[in-house]
Amino acid sequence: MVHQLLMPPQEIRTDRLLLTPLTPADIDDVHDVFSDARTWTHLPAGRHAVRASTVDLVQRKIGGRARHGLGSWAVRSAADHAFLGVGGVDMTSAGVWNLGYRLAPSAWGNGYATEIARAAVSAAHEVAPDVPITGRVLTNNPASAAVLERAGLSLVWQGSTSATLPTGVERQVWADRALSRTQRAWLVANA
Repeated sequence: MVHQLLMPPQEIRTDRLLLTPLTPADIDDVHDVFSDARTWTHLPAGRHAVRASTVDLVQRKIGGRARHGLGSWAVRSAADHAFLGVGGVDMTSAGVWNLGYRLAPSAWGNGYATEIARAAVSAAHEVAPDVPITGRVLTNNPASAAVLERAGLSLVWQGSTSATLPTGVERQVWADRALSRTQRAWLVANA
């Protein structure tokens, strides 16, 4: 793994949030959020049942930032530095940014997701302006779809894949611009 000190600092402040690159020191806080069943209401199978899953996630996000110049952030309150969750963009193997976030239930309902999403879109445009920004959500999570729309993304696909979902739930792919056939196919297959 690339050592954090070899990468340039990347702290972003929004009106209410402090967004900093994830580090190994964040693992316990990230695990508290990712292991909380309430944060996986829309996709219970994604919940981190063991700490090793969180360690792997944080390491992948650190590595992605080292390779692509941008990655998910630890999200904290600008007022008191309380850990609120994880959010930002990560590069996919399809060569598009994936916008995402997972916040502690105590942070819900405050507009933080939109604040994170807008900061992530802005940062992605600065780092790689020609790379599409995408987001993937389930139709049983309209609040996240609304966040993607407020961040400037539009729905480009909705449907089913081979992955098991609750009855009546479909997957969606959102993007800030037109996608190549290869990018779209990867996103649909991995929605």
